[in-house]
Amino acid sequence: MSSIMENMTWNEVERKLKETRTGIIPFGSTEEHGYHLPLSTDYLVAYEIAKRIADETSTLVTPPVCYGVCRRGETFPGTITISFDTLRSLATDIAESLYSQGLRNIIFLPGHLGSAQLVSLELSAQELLKRHLDLNVAIIRLPEVLGKLPAGSIDEPFGHAGEVETSIMLALAPHQVRMVNATSEVPRFPSHIVVRDAREFMESGVMGDATKATQKKGEAILKLLVSEISSLIRETEKHSLESRKLLR
Repeated sequence: MSSIMENMTWNEVERKLKETRTGIIPFGSTEEHGYHLPLSTDYLVAYEIAKRIADETSTLVTPPVCYGVCRRGETFPGTITISFDTLRSLATDIAESLYSQGLRNIIFLPGHLGSAQLVSLELSAQELLKRHLDLNVAIIRLPEVLGKLPAGSIDEPFGHAGEVETSIMLALAPHQVRMVNATSEVPRFPSHIVVRDAREFMESGVMGDATKATQKKGEAILKLLVSEISSLIRETEKHSLESRKLLR
């Protein structure tokens, strides 16, 4: 049976809910990603990783949230940003809806990794946990998972539209990557000062070296992410089962 909600009918979802208590919500953004990657990069990456995880587990995957808190890139044409409170409320509302249908393990999978994005999801998770003693919430932090890559697999950490993201996109959607336009840029933002317009300090919007990206690297990164996150989901489900026993 399919695990991708947008492709399912309501009665197929009803049957699926008898198989699983776990749901993944992919969170992304519509945001600049240099001259070479599409605005959809963050939510496409999160959604495609979630789909592959669904093939390894019984997890239900919701449609992606395509907008995020994009403070740094908001002055670049095409970037659409929402407020911190909007994202927190949206995450909470989606999770509450899934909870009402029987899910007890909610996985937030953010492809956009801005600090405000992650904090808003964290606050949403804390709010949900206070409301529901039988609910588990996990927030997947992709850079932490990538720390398990073998030494030398990549040349730089997870940056914005750099080696890692570009490699993932080459593996997922090579037809959407304009590698001929890939560039390397390491913007130097002033210390301590809150920047009003990031375009004063960056040219392309890239934070890293996209020219080092390859499809082979992307496939290795995806394999690791899917394997590690699938294991984390199984641990969450095990913890959930043990918690339910204690609540009885």
